[in-house]
Amino acid sequence: MLLWSINLLNHSSEYAVIDGKNNVASDKRAIAKSFGGAAGSYNSVTGLQRNIGDALLELLKEYRSVSTDEHVLDIGCGTGYLVSQLRRDVGDFYALDIAQGMLQVAKQTGNEQNRSAQELGNSKVHYICADAEAIPLKASTVDIVVSNFAIQWCPNKSLLFEEVARVLRPGGVFVFSMPGTDTLRELKASWQKADPNHSHVNQFCGVQEIERDIINSSLVIETLKVRQHVKHYDKLQYLTCELKAMGAHNVTDGRAKQLTGKGTIKRLVAAYDEFRNERGLLPATWNVIYGVLIKSNQRSE
Repeated sequence: MLLWSINLLNHSSEYAVIDGKNNVASDKRAIAKSFGGAAGSYNSVTGLQRNIGDALLELLKEYRSVSTDEHVLDIGCGTGYLVSQLRRDVGDFYALDIAQGMLQVAKQTGNEQNRSAQELGNSKVHYICADAEAIPLKASTVDIVVSNFAIQWCPNKSLLFEEVARVLRPGGVFVFSMPGTDTLRELKASWQKADPNHSHVNQFCGVQEIERDIINSSLVIETLKVRQHVKHYDKLQYLTCELKAMGAHNVTDGRAKQLTGKGTIKRLVAAYDEFRNERGLLPATWNVIYGVLIKSNQRSE
């Protein structure tokens, strides 16, 4: 693990790893604060994300065999799961997250792995606190970009894809996953019954919107597909507590500004209970978009 700072291209400020100050918009600061505050509990509730991360790594293997002379960027690295899975197989690894709390946990988690990797002469991990829409790396720096359940929080995905294209070398690959349209539809429908005047569930974009956002970049779509993942809970409270522990708070414009009343909560529980299956469990559906994009050799950044 290296402590370092990177001069931003065409910017006067610096992003310092772990200790840096990231210049992000207020809504992004709210997201960073939410996930940073959840860093300590994140690993205890991320079984779904880890399963999706494993599927993402399998997808990467279909399109690219990684080697120790290649450099990798993980956008939204969180507590470092993909770092731990890939770092021994690649060269330099850039672990980027907007939440310093997440990077602190990733750094702590990686200490033992760091020592083992250094003994074996394997990759160095650079922890970077920065905005994915302003990646503080020079053009054509990395061969592979990965991102697991992170880019949904980027408000300007066109800019995100342009940034990924900029830092990728020609022929490089970007493999990502993100929740898509109609994710948590049971929760959304239940809130609509309980409190129709406010938005309580984050809205996620679909494949067509992602395709539109990619157009202006030099990234070529190899695959964009949706897989459905369903988790089950005994009580609605277990789902909502898990979402809170993940840091996935509601950031929609129509969210309620005051605390939700007991009557509304009772209506919510009753509405969600209508989804209870024959085994007596409550489903929560995640429609996950998996994407593989290749940096075109035809256009230079």
